[in-house]
Amino acid sequence: MKTVKITRRKKVSSRVMYRVLYILPLAMLLYAFLTTNLSELSQGFQIILKSNDVLLTDYLAIAGVGPTLVNAALVLLINLWLIKKLDLKPNGIIIAALFLLAGFSFMGKNIFNIWPFYFGGFIYSRYHQIPYKNVVLINMFSTAFSPISSLIAGAMSDHLMLVIVMNAVVGGFIGFIMPTISAHILTLHSGYNLYNMGTAAGFVGMLVYSILDVSKVNIEANSLLLQENNPAVIIFFVLYSITLIILGWRINERSFKGYRDVMKHTGRLVTDVIKQDGFGLSIMNMGILGLLSIAFVLVVGGVMNGPTIAAVLAVMGFGSFGKHPKNTWPIVLGVCLGWVMFGIDKPISTLVMSALFGTTLAPVAGEFGTLWGIVAGMLHMAFVVNIGAMHGGLMLYNNGLSGGIVAAVLIPLIDAFKKEKKNET
Repeated sequence: MKTVKITRRKKVSSRVMYRVLYILPLAMLLYAFLTTNLSELSQGFQIILKSNDVLLTDYLAIAGVGPTLVNAALVLLINLWLIKKLDLKPNGIIIAALFLLAGFSFMGKNIFNIWPFYFGGFIYSRYHQIPYKNVVLINMFSTAFSPISSLIAGAMSDHLMLVIVMNAVVGGFIGFIMPTISAHILTLHSGYNLYNMGTAAGFVGMLVYSILDVSKVNIEANSLLLQENNPAVIIFFVLYSITLIILGWRINERSFKGYRDVMKHTGRLVTDVIKQDGFGLSIMNMGILGLLSIAFVLVVGGVMNGPTIAAVLAVMGFGSFGKHPKNTWPIVLGVCLGWVMFGIDKPISTLVMSALFGTTLAPVAGEFGTLWGIVAGMLHMAFVVNIGAMHGGLMLYNNGLSGGIVAAVLIPLIDAFKKEKKNET
């Protein structure tokens, strides 16, 4: 295994970190209220709350830009308040979780359908007599099951109290079991899949969907996606990425010194860039990944719709927890090669999402090199386009499930091709 020198950087206070993290939701709110009237915001927000949220639910397409930004901002603000209330100092995995929440608030998560999983985690913490701060991150990732909460609400829309009770029971149960399941799943892929919760949630999602399917419960997938780019949305995220780079540069003593050390990390779990290289270099890396991701979307002819923005923000968030340009580009290239070689007949958004979310396999490229990273990307492309049918869209982290299974199969294969060095006497 490669050894990486840990760069010691000037410590940054929690106050400064939180100030930086508040920029995104506050900017979203400002943009929404400056560009959309209150009536449109209210109507669009109601559409978001009433949607069934089964993959793929593009909030930008069904509700508009303003309401979607308000939803994402509120989800992010609530979670920022929660982790601050629990006295948690932002680190790599916390920022990754926050950005994943923000991203999927463009395509399936809202302030109504995420709460049952936190309730379940709280019960778990009380049952095992541990601080809730030890569980809250798992709850944040467990919101992958938000569509289940929305489906319950839709099926019982005339009985509000029954909706609340059923969500508390079903969502609470899922939130209760996920801490244990996610810990066990980690051994399946040996840390080479960054979206570990996606794999764990995927297996639970397959079980839930199978039960519903044999029970003759019909679940309809969504396919309405925004088809045209909104230049203002692109500019918004480009400016935000540049802002992170500038702030990171300032915090890092007005220099890019140490960034090469960031790109020496394999990315294998657990790689906390903040802890190892400093907050400045971490957000700088996030900004750079943001610009590269947006550029990729535009170069291949993609659209910055809800799912695509979710993918961009996921890449950025995990820029603090294992991803960097050097270990992500082989995965993206592999996915693109797989798209061409396998003749995938899907909308271009499928390629964009598979490539960007597929960087969950970045540790494969970081640990074993470019060639194996490309192979991982190709396998991911072949697998991810089929795996959604296994959980019926009830679980949002489709690529996390695919990445976990690909890593579980590929890593032993790589080991099989390794030649052991003979001990010299």
